[in-house]
Amino acid sequence: MNVVEVIAEYLLTNRKLVVPNLGAFMVKESGERIFSDLLRNDDGVLTSLLRAKGLSEMEAAVTVDRFVFETRHELESYGYCRLGDLGTLRVEPETKVLRLYEPVYGEIPKQTPYVPEPMVIEEETESNTEEVVTPPTPTPEPQPKERKSVSKPTPKRQPRKRVDFVMIFAVVILVLALAGIAYGVYVSTL
Repeated sequence: MNVVEVIAEYLLTNRKLVVPNLGAFMVKESGERIFSDLLRNDDGVLTSLLRAKGLSEMEAAVTVDRFVFETRHELESYGYCRLGDLGTLRVEPETKVLRLYEPVYGEIPKQTPYVPEPMVIEEETESNTEEVVTPPTPTPEPQPKERKSVSKPTPKRQPRKRVDFVMIFAVVILVLALAGIAYGVYVSTL
């Protein structure tokens, strides 16, 4: 079962079809087809269309998942995915947004593949700058003070060590137990 053909056939008479976990193919009033990756929630339409073509509910779900996987794989590997007469889905290099272009037959010009970058959480860097005040030169007129900024290299901060509250609790219990034993020994000697 070719999912692209089912999508293209549905869009001939309808305005929008959501592909779960990928996005929505839409048709503008002008007839232009566009793609939006903001609409990803499954509305059940694509699965019901595949079921109407003779697939069971499980087979339809697997077919949709496989289509999404293969499309994402091609987008990440090549930067584009050909969807037959539906068009060519491309990753915009600057914005990383998916756009639907007219169908391309033959060879597509090379494009750098989109590789998702891991999120980097930058640590706050402390600026170690000191202000050095130079005294004014002895002249009859008062001179404004000049300030120069001298920067020191920032030392690398070690990551904070996690406090283990269980160990702290155990140490407190141990100290209290020893204090209780010592008090008991003191009282018994009196």
